[in-house]
Amino acid sequence: MIDVQGLNIAPDELRAQLPRPLLPARPGWERLYWRAWELGARMVRHGTAANGFASLYVDAAFGGNIFQWDTCLIAAFARYSDELLPVLPALDNFYGRQERDGYIAREYRWENGAPLWHKASADSINPPLFAWAEWLLFQVHGRHERLIAVWEPLTRYYRWLQLNRSLANGLYWSSAMGSGMDNTPRVGAAWCDLSLQQALNALSLACIAQTIGDAEQAQVFQAEHAQLARRINELMWDEQAGLYQDLDAGSIAVPSKTLAPFWALLAEVAPPERAARLVAHLHDPASFWRAHPFPTLAADQPLFRADGGYWLGGVWAPTNYVVISGLRQAGFHELALAATARHLDALLAVYEATGTIWENYRSDAMLPGEPARPDFVGWSGLGPIALLIEQVIGLELDADQHMLRWRLSERGPHGIENLPFAGDRLRLFSDGAGSVEVRCGQPLRLELSGNLSGTLAVPAGGMHFVVS
Repeated sequence: MIDVQGLNIAPDELRAQLPRPLLPARPGWERLYWRAWELGARMVRHGTAANGFASLYVDAAFGGNIFQWDTCLIAAFARYSDELLPVLPALDNFYGRQERDGYIAREYRWENGAPLWHKASADSINPPLFAWAEWLLFQVHGRHERLIAVWEPLTRYYRWLQLNRSLANGLYWSSAMGSGMDNTPRVGAAWCDLSLQQALNALSLACIAQTIGDAEQAQVFQAEHAQLARRINELMWDEQAGLYQDLDAGSIAVPSKTLAPFWALLAEVAPPERAARLVAHLHDPASFWRAHPFPTLAADQPLFRADGGYWLGGVWAPTNYVVISGLRQAGFHELALAATARHLDALLAVYEATGTIWENYRSDAMLPGEPARPDFVGWSGLGPIALLIEQVIGLELDADQHMLRWRLSERGPHGIENLPFAGDRLRLFSDGAGSVEVRCGQPLRLELSGNLSGTLAVPAGGMHFVVS
């Protein structure tokens, strides 16, 4: 029997311990935000002597087994709970099962903690996002000791992938199940998403190495990112399609039109002119810019299903978060915000009709996908929580530098309070007309952009100021 007890905590107490968005003009989005946390709190689980999982960890909301990329993406929103939703033990569940050669399985069984797949199987891995997840957590909390502790398992896994999942041309191979997009209609030898994800892996490891003071390893992983980016751009870019494509064994493109190529934005692989070509697809109403963006298979493809068909056009939290975060990173701020607003409006419409949050959604109707599990938080908390904080309120945290970047795009009053940041708790509020309030226990640097701009030092205790 799966021991899913959740947090033994009343809703009011739960809210008191979490960041509180201040969005008086967006009450529906606030309701959705709190519902996501309440569902996520239900998915705190207890390991057993038989499976050896952590005594307390947050889970993927998908049966009892633990899944690699689900857990890494949960970290992207659970990091704002300051371990009220215990994501560090969830990640440690995987590191503790790492084999001597560096391999970590995509999925481990609830019953006994054993890997579900043989590691030689193409289905045995997931998108390699551990280093990226650890870097996201560090940006909020600034815990150097955590980065030092996980450096060895992160680098050993990177090297295992390099030895066991790369081809002679330097690109990477996977399968539909291995990609995480279970029934994605793709075939090929080299997969663009795994190649791009390994580039993101190298980029994240370079950032971690620099932060923990290992300049030599930082240079190594920077060089590996650059080399892999060159190979992807040389071999996988389809100029006519304006997309990165999977390749067959002869390095010939195998055309498809899914969200797989858009990892290039987050992985910093696409040069500006190619990033613009990618973004044109995202903003095309015939393919990805639907009533609820972004379908995982473009709507102009023959196998697209209006009911979602799981990954045959369903709208999923992980891919939406990656695409929108990549848009922001590549400088397409307006589209990132517009996509977030459409996504949250669609989630809210389905929530108000059904009372819950779902595993995936349809792109052309305000309905859950088919099939889709209800009460799915899990990674479906990414939109209501992480995108609300990062795109709508507009925050980017850098705990190591005690730097807070705030893009003020929301019109009217908005902000957040009780936000964890480098051992502190922050209150940030803008009246939308130039008046900004910051409350903090420690000094920080604040960089404003968007509707207001400026950089200033905020002393301990905080300050109130007007930006013209």
